[in-house]
Amino acid sequence: MIRQRDTAVPEEPSAGVQPVASIAPDGLEAFARDLRALRAKANLEYPEMAETSHFEMKTLAAAAGGLRMPTLPVAVAFVRACDGNVAEWEDRWQKLAEKLTAETARKRRSDGEDPAEPVEPADAPAALEPPPAKPAAPPAPDADGGEVYVITSAKPRPEPDGW
Repeated sequence: MIRQRDTAVPEEPSAGVQPVASIAPDGLEAFARDLRALRAKANLEYPEMAETSHFEMKTLAAAAGGLRMPTLPVAVAFVRACDGNVAEWEDRWQKLAEKLTAETARKRRSDGEDPAEPVEPADAPAALEPPPAKPAAPPAPDADGGEVYVITSAKPRPEPDGW
C-alpha cells in the first residue's frame, strides 16, 4: 500500500516491529536520510534554510535527496541551518567521501584498469569535486559605440514630453 505522508518526521515504529535496516548503514542513503531527519527535527522548511544557509533550496533538497553526495560546504550549511553538530557531520562527511573514493578505485581495478593508476578527480564521485568553472565568454566587439539594444516582446511605451 502506498500512502502519502504529511510530514518528513519519521514515524515511530509500533511495538514488536523491527525497523528496516539500511543496505549500506554508513552509505550515502543513510547520510541523506539522517539529513532529512535533522531537518524534520529542526522543523524547518527549505525556504527558511536557504535564507540562513545562503544556498538555493534545490541545492539543499538535493543534499538530502541521496542521489549524489553533497559538497562539504553544502552539508555544513545544511547542518548549521538545522542547529546540528557541525564537527560530527564534517567527520561523517569525510569518512563517507573516503569510502566512496575507495569504492571508485576498487571498481576501476575490477574493471581491468591499471591498479597502480590513481583515481582521477573526473572518476571520483561527482559531488566530491567542485563544479568546473565555466570559461568567461569573450566580450562582443563594440561595433555600436557602446550602445546596448534590448529586444522585448512588450509594446513600446509613449515617450514623455520632456524627452
